[in-house]
Amino acid sequence: MMTNRIELLCAGRIRKEGGMVLEAHSSSTLILSDGLNIVVDTGSRELRGAIVDSLGRIGIEPEEVGIVVNTHLHHDHCANNDLFREAELMAHAAEGPGRGYRRVEEGTEISPGVRIVHTPGHSRGSISVFVEAELRYAVCGDALPTRDNYLKWVPPGLNYDSSLALESMKRIVEFADFVVPGHDAPFRIDR
Repeated sequence: MMTNRIELLCAGRIRKEGGMVLEAHSSSTLILSDGLNIVVDTGSRELRGAIVDSLGRIGIEPEEVGIVVNTHLHHDHCANNDLFREAELMAHAAEGPGRGYRRVEEGTEISPGVRIVHTPGHSRGSISVFVEAELRYAVCGDALPTRDNYLKWVPPGLNYDSSLALESMKRIVEFADFVVPGHDAPFRIDR
């Protein structure tokens, strides 16, 4: 029996002015899966304390995290990777991850009911983590950065291919009951 659980370590946020991003901090999410602790995105340095505090409230030390998945390798999504010294780091091959990373592809199963889905558009190697638990969750980084992107059906403001980004958003929304976006609070998909 699958026993996956999602815990939000911190919600991401973004501050823009005149179309320019002034400040960006990604969400950080813990997936508890059959004794394996998986963190998706480790956020920016400014959120380091919040991540450590959240882990402490859950009763997990950073050394107990076995896997860190970076949805892509922009600094606001991976600046705290060093907190998780015992974790295996994962990123999509198209992100060009350096030594120390396991390069993952579409369909890589991390644990039963927890798999990597390639959701490019924001970056060539953007990935999401699809989780089957009591509901279906998509932890998607900047493939779907905010609830507004979903409500207005617009791609991430920063993208290399807007039509591909929209296809990735469609894939996320078709799967998920809940989305953990890259720069906003989690939200439910309206069906």
